[in-house]
Amino acid sequence: MGNFEHDGAQLMREQPTGELLLQCARELLKSKVLPMLQGDAKRDVLMVMNAMSIAQREFQQGTAPDEREQQALAQLLGEPVFDVAQANRELAARIRAGFADPESTERGVVLNHLRDMGKSRLLASNPKVLKGELA
Repeated sequence: MGNFEHDGAQLMREQPTGELLLQCARELLKSKVLPMLQGDAKRDVLMVMNAMSIAQREFQQGTAPDEREQQALAQLLGEPVFDVAQANRELAARIRAGFADPESTERGVVLNHLRDMGKSRLLASNPKVLKGELA
């Protein structure tokens, strides 16, 4: 277990944090292990490093993206959202049923929502794709 100290307002965990551990492990793989590998082994380590980068970015973002998506879905669907995955399935069903067809008044709102959520996911999974678009 971690060593905890009280700072008067909240418990602070000593270093290193999970985020920092991921960064150190990724750097070690990149500088020491990757140069020694070839073929499938190299590809496998690159995939692990990519997963570590995604996890690190998700640590940095915290729960804000999930909370924004939950709020946006609630507004879009017109009902409280307790399960984001279920709400996304409901939105998909509504889209299939014509909710966002070209003549629909909701089309612009739905398209903006989908763009925003796509960008939010890309910020964690592959932010390089958005380079230049985030100004």
